[in-house]
Amino acid sequence: PLASDDAGDTAAHLTSRRDHLRLLTLLPFNAKWLPNHSGATPLMEAARTGSWRCAKHLLHLLRQPIFNEFEKFGNSKRLQLLEMKDRRGQTAMDLARFNGHSELARDINREIRLVLKAGFISGLTFQEKSNRKALKRLADAGNSLGLQKAATRGSCDLPEKSGATGLMWAAFNSKCCDEELWQQLLRLSDPTCSNMWSRSCLHYAAQGGNSAAASALLAAGASPNARDRFGSTPLMVAAREAPAANAAAVCRVLLDAGSDWSLRDGWGRTALDSAREKGRSELVELLLRYEGKKFFDETTSELPPE
Repeated sequence: PLASDDAGDTAAHLTSRRDHLRLLTLLPFNAKWLPNHSGATPLMEAARTGSWRCAKHLLHLLRQPIFNEFEKFGNSKRLQLLEMKDRRGQTAMDLARFNGHSELARDINREIRLVLKAGFISGLTFQEKSNRKALKRLADAGNSLGLQKAATRGSCDLPEKSGATGLMWAAFNSKCCDEELWQQLLRLSDPTCSNMWSRSCLHYAAQGGNSAAASALLAAGASPNARDRFGSTPLMVAAREAPAANAAAVCRVLLDAGSDWSLRDGWGRTALDSAREKGRSELVELLLRYEGKKFFDETTSELPPE
């Protein structure tokens, strides 16, 4: 992932330039911030071309302590990455503004305004906080129609102090399962966004047993094997935390999308281990079909759907 072509462009530069979010998500963090021979980072390329999905993915990574290193550097590390300049002295925000991508310039400016301190996020304006709270109320109530009317590209990814966003709250509530709602939300939001503990939107959908949200997030580019700060994947979270009535369905969605059943969390537990500990017989039966098989074993594709 660190290899570059004659122009110094890495895979991250090329994917950001073309807004290929799914490919960018798969690359390691350190590969996403290298400058090319023109001094441009992948964020600058995304800002220049208006690739807002990739730009938001890169911006939102810096909300996570695992990447922003605020314990060691405060906000300086984040700001250093966000305010890097190319050889012409232009930042990502400059490039977005000069190329007519005003919404993207606003998003970059907001991330620069955010302050991460002692594990919490602050720095939103009064209006931004009001918009965020309105989305949370609608998501908590399962008001799909209200969410469709209220959601905008500027509001869906606004973080509360822990980094949770409107998209995460909607994903967590299994009542927010309308297909049209998710089509709209994912035209406006970053499906890869995670909170301060690296728990992604897909983790929230898994925890809430929201199969419709999980399917939509996966189709939009969310990684089925994203790990939170404790090493848990969405499959592990679903196995131990999803409501009993919805757990098997959301686990099937994750497995069909490529969730690696063999992974272990920070305590050495697989999703099957968690299902056994919680006494979830239906999940145990489902996951036992994968026990002892290698994740990349082609024979797993022949497993029956039930």
